[in-house]
Amino acid sequence: MNKDPLEGLNPPQLEAVCHIRGPLLVLAGAGSGKTKVITHRIAYLVAKQVVDADQILGVTFTNKAANEMKQRVINLLGPAGHLVTLCTFHSFCARLLRQHVPLIGYNRKFSIYDEADSLALIKRIIKSLGIPENQPSPEYALNLISQAKDRLISADTFLKTSDDYIKQNTARIYAEYQHQLKQNNALDFDDLLFTTVILFEKFPHLLSQYQKKFPYLLVDEYQDTNYAQYQLVMLLGSKNKNICVVGDDDQSIYGWRGADINNILNFETDFPDCKVIKLEQNYRSTKTILDAAHGIVIKNENRKPKKLFTVRPGGDKITLMLCGDDREEAGAIVDKIKFGLSSGKKLTDHAILYRTHAQSRALEDALRDAGIPYVIVGGLRFYDRLEIKDIIAYLRLLVNPDDTGSLLRIINKPKRGVGKKTIEKILNQAVKTGVPAFEVLSKPEDAGIKGKSAAELTKFYKTLKNLSVEVNELTPDEIAIRLVKQIGYVKMLQQENSAEADVRIDNIGELINGIIVYMEKVKEEHEDRQPTLQGFLEEVSLITDVDIWNEDDEAVVLMTLHSAKGLEFDIVFMTGMEQGLFPLLRNSLGHSLVKDMEEERRLCYVGITRAKSKLHLSMAGYRRRFDGPNITRPSEFLMDIPENLVDVERYSYYNTSFAGKNLSLSNSRLSRRDKHQSTTDRLRQSNTYQNEIYHNDEEALDRLLQVGMMISHSKFGVGKIIDKEGNGEDMILTIRFGSDVKRIMPKYVGLEVLGYN
Repeated sequence: MNKDPLEGLNPPQLEAVCHIRGPLLVLAGAGSGKTKVITHRIAYLVAKQVVDADQILGVTFTNKAANEMKQRVINLLGPAGHLVTLCTFHSFCARLLRQHVPLIGYNRKFSIYDEADSLALIKRIIKSLGIPENQPSPEYALNLISQAKDRLISADTFLKTSDDYIKQNTARIYAEYQHQLKQNNALDFDDLLFTTVILFEKFPHLLSQYQKKFPYLLVDEYQDTNYAQYQLVMLLGSKNKNICVVGDDDQSIYGWRGADINNILNFETDFPDCKVIKLEQNYRSTKTILDAAHGIVIKNENRKPKKLFTVRPGGDKITLMLCGDDREEAGAIVDKIKFGLSSGKKLTDHAILYRTHAQSRALEDALRDAGIPYVIVGGLRFYDRLEIKDIIAYLRLLVNPDDTGSLLRIINKPKRGVGKKTIEKILNQAVKTGVPAFEVLSKPEDAGIKGKSAAELTKFYKTLKNLSVEVNELTPDEIAIRLVKQIGYVKMLQQENSAEADVRIDNIGELINGIIVYMEKVKEEHEDRQPTLQGFLEEVSLITDVDIWNEDDEAVVLMTLHSAKGLEFDIVFMTGMEQGLFPLLRNSLGHSLVKDMEEERRLCYVGITRAKSKLHLSMAGYRRRFDGPNITRPSEFLMDIPENLVDVERYSYYNTSFAGKNLSLSNSRLSRRDKHQSTTDRLRQSNTYQNEIYHNDEEALDRLLQVGMMISHSKFGVGKIIDKEGNGEDMILTIRFGSDVKRIMPKYVGLEVLGYN
């Protein structure tokens, strides 16, 4: 034992750490020290000899979080900390399946398909089944299949519940997809959870083995679990009931990918004798920031009552920047960053958060023009780069020669004279003879392939076959280096003789460096375990965007609000605070607008609570979109932040072109009662473009009102501009209101501009 696990804990944290038997629900607000509670509880259990270190299982969602917890436990326990199993859900399942997947007919050397691999396979299946284009699209089919697996719905069950043409086609795709995955000895990301649950349900002795192996279970971020993860937790934890789940229902933001907030809300129903402890003291943010966040999330009905507090002083007010368009918004943010840097702040102190990836373009342009280094978390990942995926596919094939998906990716890289017809012959021969497609290459002439193509394929086969024999004899980095030299991939890039090709060659070198780092990590963490190529490939397949990001990079961080969860920054910019963008509500079948809205509120809460010292909110009155210019309205979330917490800054372009005099927060026309309204009760008025805007700025009027734009009229309701005559005060608009068409002069009426539809 290196340190006392009870040292430095506040009373609720201490109570949670010392609860050693029975179910425990820890409701841990943002910045309240949940990781500290998890790791200190593990150390306390071991120190008090309640349980051996190797009998504790802790699961979370990212490798970054798992590694951080592991290191903290080691710091507390010393060498015994290495014995605790702390990993992601998917990593736990992958390890389990490596041992037990033969029970359902798979080889232990199975490949793990990422989204790109799965999509490529589904595209081939759609073509082979003769399904018409977009009935469904490959992306939609993959999404439905993923959702089904998250809910533990098999292909057969999916077919029985398919009530329309698209779903029936998807059911056919799903069935064939699973068939081909098994032929390829491959599992996709969702299968890791699905298959583990199936194994436990089908083989009770296996479940009993793991219940005995891990009598103590801790689950991090429980609010983010989907149905499959929930079932896995129930299977592992319901017998011993020494289960501790830690999470925050106010930070449940992944409903769109299957997470169910009811898992944490109903934990007391699943375990009626559970202890509930709330962690409400925040160690991250100022009181101003916490009060703003509470104003947002308190509006949600589906939540556990709690309110964060801090002993830190009030702190700076929140800045609300009202900008003319997205370029001005980006420029204003850059100016704030420059000021921060001149005041002694570091680049890494600044984070820019946005609701959608599309918002990053204007921000990137502004940062680039200003010469400010930045990094995008969630952009193109290193392991998603073309050349890296190619080399990974080669390495996969060495470990798992049944992996036809990987074979098809690299069979003609470098070029070997293999076209579509040759590939069809290979696949047909594989089906005919019942052997993997890779083995067909040993005798390509049997598949009707002749000449240069046959010779190249035979050479390709022999090269990989010889290397596969050496996989168990050489270290992973030695295998990778030998592979790269023998397949001629680098030579292919060198022949391109371009700067881009040079970068791709460097990336391949970096991949090998990554293998070396993996080997060093395994040797450091597991004295009795040797690093393997299969182990490296498994680790790569389970990496997330946040895992790849290096926090030490001296750069401003750009990321979506979802990616920011669990992180903290001294200064945070939340951009695009506009109705329709944030909250982003999709009125589609199968979605509850109430649930969606509550999740958007939770996402806003998460964004606000990333800030330690200073929070900037920004909106653009005019935002360019793929379907044309869009006149915006302030986000309704702004209405829920108490006015005394906010300083409003209006930028010139917003003033002259979009907001007019109505937006002034100190407008002389506001009554005494109005002045006590929240900031955006007044902002709400900013999108009714009254006469004075038009009288003062004819150019703005012409720009605002365009054919195709949706507007709202106080008498006729919502309409669409279908024609426009004249300019300025002489402008006449033809507007369609349902089945009625009206000709209106804007100078005489107040129109609310809703943007393009």
